[in-house]
Amino acid sequence: MTNVTFASVRIFNGREVVHGTHLRVADGRIDAIGNAEIVRPGEQLVDGSGATLLPGLIDAHVHLLPGSAQLAATFGVTTIIDQFSKPEVFVPELAAGSSGGAASVAAESGTAPATACSKAASVRTSGIGATAPGGHPSIAYAPFPTVSGPGDASAFVAARADQGSTHLKLIYDDGSGATLNMPSLDIATMEALIRAAHRHGLPVVAHVSTARGAVVVAQCGADVLAHVPFDRMTDGEIGSVARSGVAVISTLGLIDGFPVDGVMPLLAQPELASRLSFRWRRVLTAQANRWMPPEPPDGAAARYNATALHESGVRVLAGTDAPNPGLVHGASLHRELQHLVRAGLRPAEALTAATVTPADVFGLHDRGRLEVGARADLVLVDGDPTAAIDATQALRGTWIGGQQVDTASYAGSETELAGIRWLRATTDKIIAAIRDQWPGFPAPEEVTRDDGELLGYAVPLAGGWQATTVFGAALGPVTSREDAIELLRTEGLASLAELWWVRAIDHPDWRQARLTEVQPDRLRLHWADPMIEQPSGGTWYDVSDLEVKR
Repeated sequence: MTNVTFASVRIFNGREVVHGTHLRVADGRIDAIGNAEIVRPGEQLVDGSGATLLPGLIDAHVHLLPGSAQLAATFGVTTIIDQFSKPEVFVPELAAGSSGGAASVAAESGTAPATACSKAASVRTSGIGATAPGGHPSIAYAPFPTVSGPGDASAFVAARADQGSTHLKLIYDDGSGATLNMPSLDIATMEALIRAAHRHGLPVVAHVSTARGAVVVAQCGADVLAHVPFDRMTDGEIGSVARSGVAVISTLGLIDGFPVDGVMPLLAQPELASRLSFRWRRVLTAQANRWMPPEPPDGAAARYNATALHESGVRVLAGTDAPNPGLVHGASLHRELQHLVRAGLRPAEALTAATVTPADVFGLHDRGRLEVGARADLVLVDGDPTAAIDATQALRGTWIGGQQVDTASYAGSETELAGIRWLRATTDKIIAAIRDQWPGFPAPEEVTRDDGELLGYAVPLAGGWQATTVFGAALGPVTSREDAIELLRTEGLASLAELWWVRAIDHPDWRQARLTEVQPDRLRLHWADPMIEQPSGGTWYDVSDLEVKR
């Protein structure tokens, strides 16, 4: 492993800027912090002039999808803490991030050399969370084991520990915060789960959405709240939570799931948007064109709660809840830092919430800080994020265990495509479940011919309905439901024979093409330009790799 020294750099150790302009890495760990005297002949030197060196960022609240650990690392997030995933997803991600198991625990405790992969963030996971049968988040993840009462607690927690869970997630949410009605764990069951988790040495993260729920789970003995409550807390509720000693994960950026002037907030950040791949920009653009409530949340209550809890001594951890709509692993943590500063934290305090604090709360004592002996998870950014938090977005480079992250290997890869396909399938499953449980909920409607052939979809949006093809391209403007259905009946199939404008992952410009074969998730295209070399039958593309318009 190559040893490296960062020179002429501002060093933020996780809490403050320290004296010294040089930091040396040897064998994957921080070997020295000082000035030019620590430089050794023949070793790699990284010029940090005008830049700040930070601990690798930690996102304390994600849900995994294939490739999320690698995606996070491309944005300087070197550890992600998963708050509910099933084994078919978390096992490969643990392997990708070189996390989990005895070797990882030894490395994290400082008894073994850091062996992090040079591509992917380290992963901690709750595995499957504890919820009541039919409770949240069944519509996204079912089937999975659930907890019916206190008698199930010991076996449930033991099973999670056996599967490699590093903490327990429990869900206390009856849907009242979103005017829904869902089964939820009761207090006796939560207390039994918390006792069982603590016997296994697992911290407990409790999902709640309301101020009342936060007080209840804090009094039950939970260690971390998975969200700052979404409704404004009273002084009494803030005091009760603070006295319990519980920490709280912010997730203020959930409001980034709602577009501003038709654009998702993440795409309005030039530094972040430029680093997003074609596929993820397409995902965010599509998410901006979905049904949303007439008055989307503004997040004011959550921001108030975050600052009030912080000022009351509650440890605040930065977390995103990616990949909820509008959120992308890695990229959205930089937005979360902005939200924390907007809420009232100083930039240095927001940085601490994404470094030292989550490391301490989750027992990751070898990271989240720049000190001799710590694992060399590092982020180099232009400017001074302790003065202007937006500077975290100007990434010069990321190192995991002393190895520089290869940021170019994710975009356009099969790993990326697998993650986006997984997200698409999960979203479709959620929409179907919502329609089954709440028939009046606006959702895309299939429009078929008399013989049953699918013509496309009438899609509800904030301003009306839009007719779309079977592969999701808009056929016309937003209009009434009846007009959208009529457009599909008259043009749904005929339009497929037209020339379409297409921008593909392997070509940045809009070009015309014919659709020689159409499926919901992929298209075969033949480019109209006769000068383009291509197979006579056209070329297949996944719909994630295309933007298509009439």
